[in-house]
Parts: sequence; C-alpha cells; structure tokens
Amino acid sequence: MKRILCVILVLVLSCGLNPITASAHGKDIINKDAILSALFGADIASAREAIDTGLISCEELTEYYIERINEYNKEYNCFITMCDDALDVAKARDKALADGEANGLLFGIPVVVKDNIDVEGYHTTNGHAKTDDQIADSNAEVVNRLLAHGAVIIAKTNMSTDAQSARDSTSKAAGKTKNAYNTYLSPAGSSGGSAVATSLNFAAAALGTDTNSSLRLPAAYAGCISLRGTLGLIPRDGITALNDTRDVPGAITRTVYDQAIMLDVLTNSEYEYTKNLDNNALNGLRIGVLKELCYPVADRSDRTEPDIDSEVSAAFASALDELRAMGAEITEVSMPEIFSLSNATKSTQDPAKKDALYKAFEGMLEAYCISAVIFPTYLSAPLRLGKDEEGKSWSVWSQKFINNCGILAPSASLPEISIPIGLHSLGCGIGMEIAAKRGQEQLLLNVAYSYTLIYDHRAVPTGAPDIYAESNVGDMAQIIEQYEQSLIPPSTPTPAPTPTPTPTPTPVPTPTPTASPSPTPTAGPSPMPTPTASPSPMPTASPMPTPTASPSPTPMPTAGPSPMPTPTAGPSPAGQGHTVISPVQFDKWIYVASIALLVTVVCMVLVICRKRKSDK
Repeated sequence: MKRILCVILVLVLSCGLNPITASAHGKDIINKDAILSALFGADIASAREAIDTGLISCEELTEYYIERINEYNKEYNCFITMCDDALDVAKARDKALADGEANGLLFGIPVVVKDNIDVEGYHTTNGHAKTDDQIADSNAEVVNRLLAHGAVIIAKTNMSTDAQSARDSTSKAAGKTKNAYNTYLSPAGSSGGSAVATSLNFAAAALGTDTNSSLRLPAAYAGCISLRGTLGLIPRDGITALNDTRDVPGAITRTVYDQAIMLDVLTNSEYEYTKNLDNNALNGLRIGVLKELCYPVADRSDRTEPDIDSEVSAAFASALDELRAMGAEITEVSMPEIFSLSNATKSTQDPAKKDALYKAFEGMLEAYCISAVIFPTYLSAPLRLGKDEEGKSWSVWSQKFINNCGILAPSASLPEISIPIGLHSLGCGIGMEIAAKRGQEQLLLNVAYSYTLIYDHRAVPTGAPDIYAESNVGDMAQIIEQYEQSLIPPSTPTPAPTPTPTPTPTPVPTPTPTASPSPTPTAGPSPMPTPTASPSPMPTASPMPTPTASPSPTPMPTAGPSPMPTPTAGPSPAGQGHTVISPVQFDKWIYVASIALLVTVVCMVLVICRKRKSDK
C-alpha cells in the first residue's frame, strides 16, 4: 500500500516539472522557451504587452538580454561596463507591477546607454581607460527620463574615444567594436556599441549621441533606425560635450515605431509622436532627391564616379522606385552651395553660419514645392576593419569614405532620420537619410513609418542567432494572441427550445380569383447588409497602392509592429492603477494548493494504515 501511494505521489509531483508555462481551462498554454524565442527581435510595444499580460516578468526579460550578451558579445565587444544592479531594478519593476504601478512607455524594458552619458554610480569613460574620478554622482537628464518611464539600464556601450571618429568605434576603455553583420567590417562611429548591441538583440533599444553622424551612420551600418532631432529638442545635461552647437542625444532602434516611442520618452511625451504616427504619409507627398549628395559632383575630387559604391547606388535607386510605388512624387533637386555653406559652420560656433545654410535649405524646399529631401546615408564602400578573412590588414583611415550625415542636419540644426534600404554584399547595412525643416520630426517619422511598413529592408544578423530557436512557435504578437485565446472559456452549447405544437386552423373557403393583373413589383432598393466597422490597428487615410514598379523583393506584410493599441504618452492599459494578476499565476496557485491537499491525504492514509497494523 505504501509503495502504491508513493508512486502516485511521485507521478503527481513530476507533473510540475514539465516545460509548460501555464494551464487555463484544462489546456496547456505556452512553453516558456517559446516565449523566450519570441522575444528575439521583439519590438518595445510587444515586449511591454508580454509583461502586462504576465507572460514574462521584468526580471526574466532582463535575464534574457543578459544571457544573449554573455553568449555572443565576446565576438562583437559592444560594452565598456555592465550594470550590476540591472536585475535588482528589474525586480523592483515587478514589485511595482504587482502593486498596480506599472507606469511608463518603457516599463520593464531593458536598454543600453552610450558611455559618454552619465548613469549614477557607474563610470562615464567617454572612451578612455577607467579611473575612479569618472564615476557619475547623478544621472543625465535623458537617463532620468528613461527611468521615469520604467526602463531597466543593463549596460554602457563602447564608442570611439572622445566621440571623435565616425569611421569606427575603438576606445581606450574597451578596444574595437565590430560590425553586426561582418566582424571584419567597421561598425562606424562613434555610437557603434549602441548600434551593434541594438542590431544583435542585446537590448530593446539604445541611447547614443550625434555631433556630425554618430547616431545615424552606425545605425545604417547595423541595419537600424536613428533620428537626429532638431538641436535643443532633447536635453544634454549630464552628457560629455564635444561641440555645443552640434551635439544631439537620441536613440537607435530596430523599428520606426520603437523610434517614436523613444522620442516620446526623451521629450517627456510633449509631442505624442507615437500617437500621431501616420501609415499613409507618402501618398501624394512631394520629396526631393538632393543630387549633390546622391551622385558624382563634377568639381569635387572626393565625389567622383569611381568613389561611389555601385551597390549603394542600386539600393538607393530601388528605394526611389518603392517610394513612387507608394504614391510619393519624387523629383530631383539641386543645392549647389550646400558644401560651401556646410563647411562654413564647422570652423566657427557662430549661429549665423548655420542660419545661412538653413535659409538656403528652406528656399530650396519652397522653390521645388517639396516637403523633404532624401539621399544615401553614405556613398562609399563599407569600411573594413583590422585584418580581413585573408589576413590582409586594413586601416579605416586609408579607405575612401563618403559620409553624407554631417553635411546638412548638424550644420543647419535640422532633423534627419536614417532608415535601412538594403544590405551590402560585404555584410553591412545600407541606409537612406530623410531631412526636413526644423521641428518636423513627426513628418520624418511618418514618412519612415509608412515606407518601412511595406518595405522592411532590415536584415537580422546571423552571428548572434536566437538561443531558443528550437522552441519557436511564432513571434511575440502570435504568442500573445494564442495566450489570450486560451483564456476564453469554451462555450457551452445552448439546448434548443422544445417546439410548441401549432394548432391546425379551420379551412376557409377560398374565393375564385378574378382575371385582374398581378401587381407590378416595386422598384425600391433591396435590403443591404450592415457593414461591420472593424477598426484597423493604425489610422489609414486611404487604401495603400500595391507597389508594382519596384524591382525589389515582394513586400512583406508583417514588416511593421503587430496590431495592438497604440501606446500614448501615459501608462499602458494594464498598468493604470490596478494589480495585474494573470491567469497563469492563478493556475499556479491552484496547482500548488492541489498538491498540498494530495500530500495531506496521502499522509492521513499512511497514518491510518500504520494504526491498523499496530492494532493487529
């Protein structure tokens, strides 16, 4: 008897060791490893929803990214410092969630920060070797804004020393960071660690800085998105200065939607960029191709035809076709004085020089009746780094380098966004810049968002694959949908009512019909079914035209963020003043209570058996 009871007890307890996360209404739901696999490449909004629904805790999400860093970062060298309090902060976020205080657009979301930005208690090396006097005694304002929105800072990223190099991200503190797609290539600089970490899914997003090109060029090389805002839009307190007339902090993300969320956070949600995203901004919009930054220039030895990489040119030409297919009016424009006016701003801090360039830019927009200009992020071949696969040594300083990022936006204090338009055969992202008037960040986000929803050219790096790929059953949006469907109780069929017998009426004699004509049918409209007003996840002004003119691959309909409520400046719905208790947690409690009850019954039976035996 004892043996039988023990076997039963062991079998029941072993059920608690299976890999199923939860059970609702008698059905197994989701394997934990499947959830972790879905986090690979997940955007900020879906990761936040996974936290709110109880699929994953803030601590587990933070552990996920730290695990990826431990597994793969040795090859890429993205970081100067790991934040040893990250898991403690994540646990505090979980407690806030349990207390109904899950507020903020980045609640529980792990991010990384460039190491020229102060994080209290950690070194701010600015790319130099660590010394005791570098430890920050307070946070930069942008870090305070991240934390106020619930972010978890997990590391400080590598950069070029003093943020001086756009060609690479090599520091005296940590050495060289390598390209996300090809470790024999440069990641560009100076925010290379932030860009590569974001591209490799070492964090959900990253902070960096941009003096001339330090956000946008590394983002392009890493297949990511970055927006340099209008000078002064985002505060610079607590950031090591390089040039006060040009320095701009910002974010590097994997999607435009995430870029809008980060810009909302960094501007204290003043402008509601995410809420105002428009997925049909390109239809009818006039955009100029700024030819001086796209093609060879006759009187410039640094922009000859042999210097311009053919793959970059082909990717840009394809992007123009894609923009036209989406309804944009593309026209070539010229600004011959752009180089001289831009160069004049670099040797002085006189704001009049910047204003002169900006007025010329405004005049060009008005003359051509355009809203924005576009051009490739860079024109030369991607920079090689160190020794290549054949053992040949390369210096980034001896290679041809045509970088368009520093010519317009930093010199005229206007906003500019970089988005992916292809992948070079060497293994490097190819980017396109979109620039507009000062204060028009929303326009840039809308253009980029509309384009990338249909043409998602971001390539996922292969060197740091999904650790849990074998358990993958779908992306995070699919996991959440599956989970929510499993919580719907099965419907109980309603029994049909017993039919009541209908009495047979007494027959009435029918009069003989006359020969009068039958009435003609009325020509009124037939009843029409009432259309169902199914709301789309994002506001759509008009149907999107199907791209046909582009030689690029067939557009992928799943390129954009998953359909879900658009995050606003306030907290997510699940975090508005109430405790989130998921059915997953509830089922676990029931399971534990059941086991306790079973153990009690078994013990009672054993006691009774022993008593009977002693009585004999």
